[in-house]
Amino acid sequence: MTPLGSCRNGSLHRVRRMMLLAAALFSLALPCASFAQQQALPKPTGKRPLSWRIKTFEAPDRSKWQKPAEVIKALGLKPGMTVADIGAGSGYFTRRFARAVGPSGKVYAVDISKDILDYLKKQSDKEGLHNIVTVLGKPDDPMLPARALDVAFFAATTHHIGHRTSFFKKVYAALKPNGQMAVIDFPPEAHANGWCPHQPSELIPSWEIIREAEDAGFKLDRTYNFIPRQYFIVLDKGEATWHELAGFGETYDSERLALGLEIERLAALRF
Repeated sequence: MTPLGSCRNGSLHRVRRMMLLAAALFSLALPCASFAQQQALPKPTGKRPLSWRIKTFEAPDRSKWQKPAEVIKALGLKPGMTVADIGAGSGYFTRRFARAVGPSGKVYAVDISKDILDYLKKQSDKEGLHNIVTVLGKPDDPMLPARALDVAFFAATTHHIGHRTSFFKKVYAALKPNGQMAVIDFPPEAHANGWCPHQPSELIPSWEIIREAEDAGFKLDRTYNFIPRQYFIVLDKGEATWHELAGFGETYDSERLALGLEIERLAALRF
């Protein structure tokens, strides 16, 4: 890697990326009514009857607000890619991912409940989707192979995971060098709006997910706001933080440093 303090090649791309991150942080700050951290985990979904889970996960009106086609487009899924749907449930996203990556791709459907994975497998076979591998994960480990994934995906799952930074480190190890982790979840205010049955104290604000993921080695790449009930965050393994890009030491890039300070100012509105 070329020294950060001396390299100007590609700096315009990185500065633009920093500007996008600043805008993302600002957009995350605006809609959030609660800054409290998650205080407790909700009741495990697997404790509910299988029929209830299937009915809830496969609700006919879900596509209207979940916007799965737009999610797939945002993730940039292409034939031949490998995806993990962590907390796959009935396979609402798993089956859609399987179609997007095609027969040459692969989707790991990870869940800690064997009964819902059995349902997912039977349903996938009915639909002729043979590129899905079910994985019985553990509460603290998705049980995924190392350096295998292009995308690790969570939908309404992270609020059920304790010790998320440790969990995210395992996801990090399962990603290819250019892999990404995507998180869709309900903010604490979703309960008051009638979008999620869990109490606000059982849900996670977006900033908490970002902080925990960064503690695991991830960097915020982008956010989306087209899902009305949930936030949508994408992180990568990758590029340096603004502190690193500024190049501390005897010399530093004043333009990057100024932009980094602006990002931190916007983040302060959030935190």
